[in-house]
Amino acid sequence: MPANLPAEWYILNEKIKEAKSLEEKIELIKKLIGITPKHKGTENVLADLRRRLAKYQKELERRKSMRKGSRPRYAIEKTGDILVSLIGFPNSGKSLLLKSLTNANVEVNDIPYSTVEPKTGVVFFEGAQIQLVEIPSFFVREHLSIAHNSDLLLLIVRNKEDVEKIKEKIKEFNLDRKNYLLVVNSSEKVDGILTLDFSNEEHRKELLRKIIKRTGIIRIFTKPPGKPVEKKAIILKKGSTVKDAIERINEEMLETFEFARIYDNSKFSGRKVGLDYVLKDGDILEVHTK
Repeated sequence: MPANLPAEWYILNEKIKEAKSLEEKIELIKKLIGITPKHKGTENVLADLRRRLAKYQKELERRKSMRKGSRPRYAIEKTGDILVSLIGFPNSGKSLLLKSLTNANVEVNDIPYSTVEPKTGVVFFEGAQIQLVEIPSFFVREHLSIAHNSDLLLLIVRNKEDVEKIKEKIKEFNLDRKNYLLVVNSSEKVDGILTLDFSNEEHRKELLRKIIKRTGIIRIFTKPPGKPVEKKAIILKKGSTVKDAIERINEEMLETFEFARIYDNSKFSGRKVGLDYVLKDGDILEVHTK
């Protein structure tokens, strides 16, 4: 299939050759990728452009690292309760997962290296806001600086053969000691490894529950006396008490605190508790004041 590239493409390609700085080359290649038609005939063209982009980005990163006081170019502001970095090789399913969970504006196709910059989106799930960041598969150190600041790394592979390879990759960037969850994106079960099909909605929900569990947080749902339970949970660390929850809601309530009621699935649901009561994930907290 012919590429059928527009005239503008060739003009922009010439400008890349004439560009003097790496920064200029990088921006021009990004524009060139943007105007390149996406079909079978341009797969090799796009793959070559993305390889060139990765090469220039790594060289720019190397030069910046030699300068004292240089800061990472990429920074993601944490807007959710949990920040999760999606890391994987090309076509592992990162873009599909991000788009299907958060409706983020990302391109989903079979062309390798389609994502050239980190993309983010937030999903509200069972009381918690989970923020997902797709890390491009170039494995550029600047991109991976986001992973260092994440609460969890989601390592995504398509088969068992890539498991050790992805582990070696994160070790290369000193990320192997981070909290991570490894998952094989496949419709066929892989023995001994969490295997989920990202095109399956129930599997995606199962993954979100695994993420919440792996981060070690607890979700506490508040219920003002005589009112319904709030849908948005208070996110606390495991081992937190009623006092910790009230400090998060409104610290002034501690001065007039009388007692709290805890609603859960036990036969003691609705029982009275004090400030030192240790909460568990999913508890419904009703605070009573004098």
